[in-house]
Amino acid sequence: MGRVYRVLSALLPLLLLLTACGLKREQRHIPEIPRNEREMTEFTLDEKGRPAYPGALLGVDVSELQGEIDWQRVRADGVDFAILRVGYRGNTEGGLLQDERFAANYAAARAAGLRVGVYFFSQALSEQEARDEAAFVLELLNGAELELPVFFDWEEQTEGRTAGRALSAVGDWALCFCREITQGGYQAGVYFNQRYGYSIMRLENLTDYAFWIAEYENWQSFGYQTAFWQFTGSGRADGIDVIVDMDLMYPEEEEHE
Repeated sequence: MGRVYRVLSALLPLLLLLTACGLKREQRHIPEIPRNEREMTEFTLDEKGRPAYPGALLGVDVSELQGEIDWQRVRADGVDFAILRVGYRGNTEGGLLQDERFAANYAAARAAGLRVGVYFFSQALSEQEARDEAAFVLELLNGAELELPVFFDWEEQTEGRTAGRALSAVGDWALCFCREITQGGYQAGVYFNQRYGYSIMRLENLTDYAFWIAEYENWQSFGYQTAFWQFTGSGRADGIDVIVDMDLMYPEEEEHE
């Protein structure tokens, strides 16, 4: 009896985790947003300990902070796509700035055979600022070919012009940005973490665009369907000398089931 009790006790944390994840998905579900039907058991780890999912592609997202990248080595390490920071809004004076490594990363990543998308690090504080950011991105891209979306990435700051301000409006700014990007001829998407996805972004208004979730686990528990999953902020890829964000892109046919 004691042995059975010890086994049940060891399993209890896992059972509680699975139950909590199931309740989270059920209780927070909004009917307008497709539900995440992926099961924990479908996720595995590759030979380097990175999460994998059937049919999903491995990717990185980078900025000038990663320095010079050997994209041929990145590709040889099994990385299929890259989401490049095209630019950002300054957190103090709010100027619009191009990422210093964007042009080089774009050319070299495509030459290595990777699929490419971009993101803009927004610090918008109004719908007009979000439109201005989209216009800036379209100007920088200047018709450049992208296989993947242009993502709106607004992240909460503890200092600077956006600290503690107007979080409830971020979803409206994302919508303005994405509409402008789409009118400019590109796919658009929105990056967010679980808190923003559940409580702030109002994803039911953004279902025309690709969702990219940041959730640092070995499987994705977020309750809504996403096209991209950033699973770590401290990954390693051959050809990149520092830590890097790493992602999965789910099979496209899943999004049409």
